[in-house]
Amino acid sequence: MRKSNYRLATFLVAGAISAVALDAKVKHQKTSPQDQIVVEAHLPVTAGPITRFIATRHYDRSYVYAEREAGMPVTLIDITNTAHPRVLSEVALGAASGELLAVAGTAALAGGVSPAKLPVPQTVSLMDFSDPTQPKVTKQFEGVTAIEKIAGGSVILLANKDGIWILKQHFAEDPAAEERYAREVVYGQSMY
Repeated sequence: MRKSNYRLATFLVAGAISAVALDAKVKHQKTSPQDQIVVEAHLPVTAGPITRFIATRHYDRSYVYAEREAGMPVTLIDITNTAHPRVLSEVALGAASGELLAVAGTAALAGGVSPAKLPVPQTVSLMDFSDPTQPKVTKQFEGVTAIEKIAGGSVILLANKDGIWILKQHFAEDPAAEERYAREVVYGQSMY
């Protein structure tokens, strides 16, 4: 290769690498990562207010039993893919069955003769504290009758007159930790 072509190729490669690095640095400075709790999905349900959620697993599937007061149907929901939950069934336990006492995957134990008490509906607010001096409400859920945190705490279920809301926690990646990982693991350069 001729010397002038080699210099030109070296210059172009160095310029491209610098442009990529600068672009990544600018993007990193413009958008600092934020923790979030977002609405993954909404399932409208009309068979009455939900009073309790019971979460369980069966093999690699995640299920939730959405319970109502005695005599009302229990809804079985597959939440394995929280963005696309599926109602699998609604089954009436009967007035004498009362409530769900235990669940194990795809099996449930219903019993008790006293009807479940409906909770006092409450308002639950989704808050953004990314600017601690000016927190803001990003979404409000009125008339919440049941709430449950499941799946290691990253999935939150809410129920109100509009149905079941599936929320998911997303934790921001730490840019400094990512940079350390890249240096130490990817490039084999220890910081210590």
